[in-house]
Amino acid sequence: MIKDEIREDMRAKRRALSKDEVKIKSDEIRQRLLGVERVKQAKTICTFISAFKEPDTVEIIKELWEQDKKIVVPITDIESGTLSLSYINSMDDMEKGAYGILEPKTVRKADENNIDVILVPGLAFDRNGGRMGFGKGYYDRLLESSKAVKIGLCYDFQILEKIPTESHDVPMNFVITEKEILEIR
Repeated sequence: MIKDEIREDMRAKRRALSKDEVKIKSDEIRQRLLGVERVKQAKTICTFISAFKEPDTVEIIKELWEQDKKIVVPITDIESGTLSLSYINSMDDMEKGAYGILEPKTVRKADENNIDVILVPGLAFDRNGGRMGFGKGYYDRLLESSKAVKIGLCYDFQILEKIPTESHDVPMNFVITEKEILEIR
């Protein structure tokens, strides 16, 4: 399959999930993630805010706050094609931003060098840490200079044997599904 076909197939499979399936799978993913030693040791974690039936990150954020972790989220700048980073302290300080994804109303700029772990969305991942996003390159640009541990979150059906990758694609260190934790390096 070519990239566009893979993307459409994964979008369709995610759309087909019921709310209950998303919740059950997301709970499993959250439990696995919170058991990862690098996450336990992290002080600052950057995470996407889930949308479009992605694994639920809001519950992850709440649990990380309970552990006194600092949370950073991306803000999409469509014009420049980049993500900037902002600390958040409450889900009440969020509003719909680019692509209908929640973003902070009040930006409190975060330095990517202070981030220990980045939770990364994707439409497909492979067992070598390869990631296929939505095709705009936002996360590729963010990840290329980051020294943080990169953790892809997805459902088991989004793990493919091999996905087409390019030289600018940054591999994940971990990929976590409701069924397993893949530790790449």
